[in-house]
Amino acid sequence: MDPASFSFAVVGMFFTCAKGYKIFSDAYKAPADAQKAARDVLIEGCTLEVWGEHFEIHQAKDQRSEKLKIHLLRGPMLYGCFEALCAISEIFTDIKGLDRKYGICFNYHSKGDRSPHIPRNVRALLEGRDPSRSPSPAERNEKNGEMDRKVHDYNNKMSLLQKCRWSLKGKGHVETLLKDLRKYNDDLVRLCTWEAQAQINRGLPTFALPQCKNFLDLHFMADSAQDAAKDKSSPMADGRERIAEMARFKAKVVTPAQVSKRFRARWRLLDKRDYVVKTSGPRTLAISRQDQQIVFVEWQSYIGHAGRPNKLAEEQIQQLGDFLSVPDRPHDFRILDCIGLFKDEPNSRYGVVYHLPSYMRDLARRTRPENLGHVCKPSSLTHLLDNVDAILDLGFRFDLAKKLVYSIVVLHTCGWLHKNIRSNNIFFFPARPADNKSFENRRKDLGRPYIMGYGLSRPDDVVQSNEHDDRGPQHYSRSPEVQRSGGFISRRVEVGKTADHDKLLVRPSRSHEWGSDADEKPQLNIYQHPDKMANPARRFRHSYDIYSLGLVLLEIGLWQSLQTFENGQWDDAYAFRHFVLTKLVPDLWGQCGSIYGGVVKDCLKMSSDIGLEDEEGRRLAWSIAERLNLCNA
Repeated sequence: MDPASFSFAVVGMFFTCAKGYKIFSDAYKAPADAQKAARDVLIEGCTLEVWGEHFEIHQAKDQRSEKLKIHLLRGPMLYGCFEALCAISEIFTDIKGLDRKYGICFNYHSKGDRSPHIPRNVRALLEGRDPSRSPSPAERNEKNGEMDRKVHDYNNKMSLLQKCRWSLKGKGHVETLLKDLRKYNDDLVRLCTWEAQAQINRGLPTFALPQCKNFLDLHFMADSAQDAAKDKSSPMADGRERIAEMARFKAKVVTPAQVSKRFRARWRLLDKRDYVVKTSGPRTLAISRQDQQIVFVEWQSYIGHAGRPNKLAEEQIQQLGDFLSVPDRPHDFRILDCIGLFKDEPNSRYGVVYHLPSYMRDLARRTRPENLGHVCKPSSLTHLLDNVDAILDLGFRFDLAKKLVYSIVVLHTCGWLHKNIRSNNIFFFPARPADNKSFENRRKDLGRPYIMGYGLSRPDDVVQSNEHDDRGPQHYSRSPEVQRSGGFISRRVEVGKTADHDKLLVRPSRSHEWGSDADEKPQLNIYQHPDKMANPARRFRHSYDIYSLGLVLLEIGLWQSLQTFENGQWDDAYAFRHFVLTKLVPDLWGQCGSIYGGVVKDCLKMSSDIGLEDEEGRRLAWSIAERLNLCNA
């Protein structure tokens, strides 16, 4: 069969299987003794869903997936996916097999009628007979043949089963059911390339975690995923481990307030007198008096719009502290380990205290106190873009972009918004010294970016009455190392000189001195979505984070700060976006290729209407990561 017709049949069978998983995995409607089984089936249903999302089956036009068709043309292995989907559908629709093999029985359900009249086709299905009608002439078409008839038959049976309720007969044999479902799901994944398998594993938590309604559901989900991950031979073992890891992390984030207070007293509330602050500014280094550890501190003010301390703002900072202080974070979440926070009451602010990267702690102890601010200070991405001696090679820029995107995937999957993604909130610390004895401060470890600046962050399900958290109209100044070229400003770069793969030599510059206010001077908030700038009271949503992330990806691709571009006085965010899309993004296509350029373009064209539902919004970052993963050099 040609790829187009095969793709049509696969799409139809995929949606039939999705109906079956929906029937079995709805734990909130399942019998009390079957809710664990329903959660286990839910994980397998999410595996199928993320497989379909990878091949863009949900967006298939005329029930044909172009991406699936392209993969079929590249190799014959994927042709086996139809048989795996048929096997899943057969499990769900074989009523006698469900009863005998798995201990699951179905009964017709009619609201408000104890003795309902069972429709003839439903009765036939429940009695194990074929309820299918004769196929139409179109379904008999020789071009589609047997595959389309199977799609029609299974879909008809599944539609009838949706009118019934299931229950476990005795203890049932749910483990046998799960074993069979996992086998066929694993077959689907094994037919994919190694790169596709890695993407499906990374995306699994993004689909599974939004199904959990509270922290107890998250704990149950973590336990189920951990049990499923014990089979290391499965190609989805990594994805199930990721579910367990992120579910436990999110469960701690959404822990009820009375439990959260116990955690807060144990690991979050610190004493300002225990720290010696080294420099002024929005971020600083400090020394712990107790153990002489060097720590990183970000200040968060709770001064309200009226210029006075605001109780609500203080509570939001404390809630942020609860989130940042949760231990055992997912590996892809690029943030420093947060120790806790202390209150600086005279200045109406909190200091959020972070550990330095682990490899720096022992070496920092050997550094003379007067040199700490110079030796251990990090550099922001903005600082590096304006002051490096060379452009990173393309492969390393791709790797950096992927790490940042995956960090936002974790953040959104766990139900939080960043709200202030920008290049001067991304930091790099000094690289590990070759002799492991002393730091060479001018070399930064670009293989380990850390996303900071969480002062505006909040859970994505919190509706705030007034979200005037955007910085006001801002200006941005020209870098001294720029020259006018082609209607915009571009930085001089030494041709033919590329950076070391994981370390970069940084030229000192006082214009972006870390620990001063230079990085935080008021600027046009070019990183904020134009719709949000036009209406600051508009509720922040996931697509706004994606827009900001797109601008950071643009800077990484061009290896140039947005602040080096100027086309008049930008007092209109829509005009600036138009300038970026028409002047800068086309140049990005030439430097980084069509895939990377297309990802950035789609981020910047992100509409406010996309991702309005929390579950849909949380998947936006993963969809960006999916495409970005195709970028290699």
